[in-house]
Amino acid sequence: MALKQLGVVGQEIFKARYAYPGEESWGERAKVMAKTMASCERDEDKESVFQKFYEVLGSGDFVPGGRIIFGAGRDRQNLLNCYVLGVEDNVGSIAKLLSDVYKISCGGGGIGFNFSKIRPKGDDISNIKNSSPGSISVMRMINSVGDQVRAGKNRRTALIAILNITHPDILEFLDVKLNKHELNNFNISVGITDRFIEAVENDEPWHFTFNNRRYNVYRLKRINNESTTYVDVIGLNAQDAVKRAEQHHKIGWTDQFEVESQVDIKAKDLWERIFKSSVECGDPGFFNLDLAKRHTNISTIQDLDCTNPCGEIPMGPYNNCCLGHINLPQMVLEDGSDVDWKRLANAVRTGVRFLDNVLTLNHYPLEECKAESFKVRRVGLGVMGLHYMLIKLGIKYGSDKCIEFLGRLFTTIRDEAYLTSVYIARDKSPFSAFDAKKYLNEEYAKTLPPRIRMLIKQHGIRNSVLLTCAPTGTIGMLMETSTGIEPIFAWAYMRRYRHANVWKEQVIVDPLFQEFHKKGMDLSVFVGAYDVTPDEHLKVQSEIQKYIDNSISKTINLPKETQWQDLSPVALQYMQYLKGMTIYRAGSKGNEPLSAIPLTEDNIQKYMKTEEVLVEVTDSAACGLNGGECGS
Repeated sequence: MALKQLGVVGQEIFKARYAYPGEESWGERAKVMAKTMASCERDEDKESVFQKFYEVLGSGDFVPGGRIIFGAGRDRQNLLNCYVLGVEDNVGSIAKLLSDVYKISCGGGGIGFNFSKIRPKGDDISNIKNSSPGSISVMRMINSVGDQVRAGKNRRTALIAILNITHPDILEFLDVKLNKHELNNFNISVGITDRFIEAVENDEPWHFTFNNRRYNVYRLKRINNESTTYVDVIGLNAQDAVKRAEQHHKIGWTDQFEVESQVDIKAKDLWERIFKSSVECGDPGFFNLDLAKRHTNISTIQDLDCTNPCGEIPMGPYNNCCLGHINLPQMVLEDGSDVDWKRLANAVRTGVRFLDNVLTLNHYPLEECKAESFKVRRVGLGVMGLHYMLIKLGIKYGSDKCIEFLGRLFTTIRDEAYLTSVYIARDKSPFSAFDAKKYLNEEYAKTLPPRIRMLIKQHGIRNSVLLTCAPTGTIGMLMETSTGIEPIFAWAYMRRYRHANVWKEQVIVDPLFQEFHKKGMDLSVFVGAYDVTPDEHLKVQSEIQKYIDNSISKTINLPKETQWQDLSPVALQYMQYLKGMTIYRAGSKGNEPLSAIPLTEDNIQKYMKTEEVLVEVTDSAACGLNGGECGS
C-alpha cells in the first residue's frame, strides 16, 4: 500500500482541523482510525480488519467524515456529523428540544428539524384564544442557542429548518428568513409533496391545512391615526383572521383591522414565489417528502420527514448520519482507459464495515440517538471526486456518455455495499428492526438484483440504508480533489482576498488542469460549475438518485444572468425524481471571493506560462453551511 501524501493545501487543512497533537502525517491519523474502528471486532479478527481499514484509509481510497477523522482515538467523542430532532406541539417537547439542541451542538453535530407539527401562529392554546406564537417562534429560540454555541474548533453549529408546503405558517416562514434576514444559523427548505407538484402542473388552487382544518389567506387593512397599511393573515375564516391580526400584527395599541379581501393562492403562484427566492438568494431549498418516504427501505419503521443540514440523509427524530466517501479519482487506471473495478469494490466493502463499526463505537450525545442508531444502523457511504474521475476518463460532465457511465458506476457501488452489509449481518446480526417480508417489499429494495434480495431473505442485512452523496467540501480540499458529485468551480479562477487591510487578487489554476496541460492531454473535458447547463446538472443528480437509498447533496449552479423563469420549467420536470434540490446563482449572496476565468487558448497561454501558479482546490459551495459541514 502506498500511503497518501497530502499536498500543501491538504497538509495545512489536516494540521489545522484534524491532526491529534503530535501527528504530522495523514498516515498517522489513518492508523489511529483503523485501530480504533477495528477494536470492536472479535479478538481473532481485529488484526486482519485493522489491516484492511488501514489499507483503504492510508491510501486515501476511502475517506471518513470529518467528525470521524477528528474524533477517532479521542476519549468519548461524537464521531457523527449530523442528527435530526423532532418536536411535538407541547411545552415539554419544545423545552426538551432546546436542551437536546445544546447537547448535540456542543458535540459538533449539525441538526435538522421539521417544524410542521407545531400549531400555526394565532391558533388557540387550550382556552386562550389566538395565543399560539407558531412554528417560527420555536425556530427563533433554537437560532438563539446556535448563536451561543461554537462546535469543534470554533465552528458554529449547522441547522436546517423544514416546513411543509401545507402548513399555514409557510408564508411567514419564507418572509422571516428571506425578507427580514432572521434565522441566520439556519438553512431553510420547503417540504413539498407529489400532490403539490401535480397542483403546480395543473395550475390548481392551493390551501393550507393543520389538524384537518383548512386555512385561507385574508388581506386586512391595518388602520391607525396616521396611516392605513395592509397585511396578509392566515385564518380559519375572515373573523378569525381579524382576531389573529389583533393578537399578532399590531404595530400600535390603537391599530384596528378590517377585511379587505380573501386572497386566493394557486399552487403555481406559490411554486413561483418559492422558486424565485431560491434563484435570487439560494434559499429555500426543496425537500421532496413523498419521494424520500417512498424510495427507501424503512418506510414502515420511520417517518422520514426531515434531513440533515446538507440534505443528503432523510431521517426521523433522533437519527444520525454516519458518513464516509470513496475517493473516485484513485479508482481510475493509470492510463485513464477504465476504472479499476476491483479496487473500487474493495474500497466499498471496507468502507461499509468501517462505518458500521463507527456506529458501535460512537459516543452518542443523547440516549435516544443511540437507540435509534442501533434500531436501523443507518450509514451513508458516498463518493468524492466524481468530476475528477470523469476528467481522467475523458468524459464530459453531464453528457450522454456521462449518464451512461454513472449507471454502471453507481450500480457497482450499490451492489457491493448491499452484499457487504448482508455478509456482516450473517456474521453479526441484522439491524434490530429488520423484518424480511417488510424490507423486501420496500420500493428501493425491489430495485436490488434478485441474488442480493435472496441473500437478504436468507441472512438479513446489517444496515437498513447504506448510500448517499454528501458535499465533502473540506475533506475534498484535504484530498485535493473535486468535491462530492459536483463539477469543479472552473479550470482557473480569480481569488480576491483581504490581507493587512489591502485587497489582493490571485489567479488559481486547477491542479488537475495543470497536470493535463503539462502532459499535452485533452482539455475540453474541463467544464466548470457554471458551464454545466441546468438540465445537465439535474440529469446527473436524477440518474445517481436511482441508485441511492438516502438522498443527495447537490447544487444547481447558475450563471449570474440567469432568471428564475429560465430554470423553473426544467426544475419542475425533474422535481418528482429528486429527493431534494438546492439552487445557487452566482452573485446571489453578495460579492463573491471567486470568479471563473473563461477557458480560451489566450487565457491558457496567459495563466500557464509560469510554473509558479499557486495550486489550490475549491468547489462550488455545494452546501454553504456556517459550520458542522456534512462529511467535512
